[in-house]
Amino acid sequence: MRLLTRCSMECGGKLKSVLRTSVVLRALSPSRSGRRSGARRMHFLPGPASEDEREYAPPPRGWYPAAYGRLLRLAGSLRGVEVADGYLRHAATGSLVTDAHAVDRMEHFEALAGEFAATRRGPPLKATALSSLTKVCDVLGVSAQRRKNVRLTVCPQVTQHHVWRGALEEVLRDLREDMGALDAPSPATQMAEQIASACARFLSDTADAATSSSPSWMRPTPYRKPAPARAKTWQEVLDMFTDLAKFLATDTRLAGHAQKVEAMKEGLYQIHDIIIERSIAFKEARHQDCLVQRNLSKNLGHSSRGLYTLLLFYLYGTVRDIEVNIGRSLSGKDGKNVTVHAVKFLINGDELAVQSGIKQLSRALGVLKFVWEAANTDIVTTEYSGKDFVVKKDNSVKGVLKLQGHLWGLGVEEKAVTYRGNVFHVHQIRLP
Repeated sequence: MRLLTRCSMECGGKLKSVLRTSVVLRALSPSRSGRRSGARRMHFLPGPASEDEREYAPPPRGWYPAAYGRLLRLAGSLRGVEVADGYLRHAATGSLVTDAHAVDRMEHFEALAGEFAATRRGPPLKATALSSLTKVCDVLGVSAQRRKNVRLTVCPQVTQHHVWRGALEEVLRDLREDMGALDAPSPATQMAEQIASACARFLSDTADAATSSSPSWMRPTPYRKPAPARAKTWQEVLDMFTDLAKFLATDTRLAGHAQKVEAMKEGLYQIHDIIIERSIAFKEARHQDCLVQRNLSKNLGHSSRGLYTLLLFYLYGTVRDIEVNIGRSLSGKDGKNVTVHAVKFLINGDELAVQSGIKQLSRALGVLKFVWEAANTDIVTTEYSGKDFVVKKDNSVKGVLKLQGHLWGLGVEEKAVTYRGNVFHVHQIRLP
């Protein structure tokens, strides 16, 4: 009986290895991915945590020469494009690449390059998307108890009025740029473009040209008041965003932008009654500013994509989510220390491409570091004093987070680069 059990276990392990090898070999066939056009991924190497990863069987030796030749051909056909902030874009202009064949070729390139990276760095890559605080916390293994710390730390910083307004304007700017690059836009897309332009003008008209870093209503009332105009509220922006989301939903090429519009609508529902009049008195303006921050902080939950969008704009001035492959290794007492390795594959091996890749990876690691520190800071109290939020903290970090970035490319010079406190390793893709 013991002999039969042992034979059964050994055969099962060999069968798993054969199945995994067949999956790897599929990377040489044309991509049939159904992922939306334009959305791209950076990659995180998983840590050796699971039994499946420890049993990973690499492709047969003869697989690599054919795969390397395919990599070279794919890289040649993809010259002039790059993966930037989760999207496939033209390197020269930054405009969105909507060609489905180019998107498929990029996915195929990344799948093959991932196998070459695995020969030197461990098991295959696993994909996810950093699109909310919840997903970032899942990557870092933040407990449910400490996720409240994240929200209480993030909200007072990112719900300030100039951050909120700036994020809205950035969502519209990105949308209008990518809609302008579309070939043969549909009537619905054309209507969406008109609405986005009208909403951008509305925000511009109510902004303070003198100080973009402060709320538009915080300017003192001028000595000679202009003729009174109709008071405007955020309800008008909410109405435009509601119509905008409806029209964007008809074009799959703009699916990522539609999700951002929906995310910002969540916050607009909380502040739709707030007045955004320019000539309001200073005292009332300060009160309204605090109302905006209080309503958003109170009602934007931890899982809110809108809250995560505000965090991205607060940190980097961008609102684009980062699609990644995630993995981590744990160490220390109770596994509180976390090590994360981030990987990006380069089509072009020149120095400009390397620098661009480092900056993109740096943003991903920066979000992870910010959330980690927020999660591992004990919040003693957080309260609204009538003028501002008061947060008292005990800066006792509960673990150590180690972040590294890895860039893989054809013909690149192997080296290590330190950028903003993180180490980025540049590796050349070559035959093992």
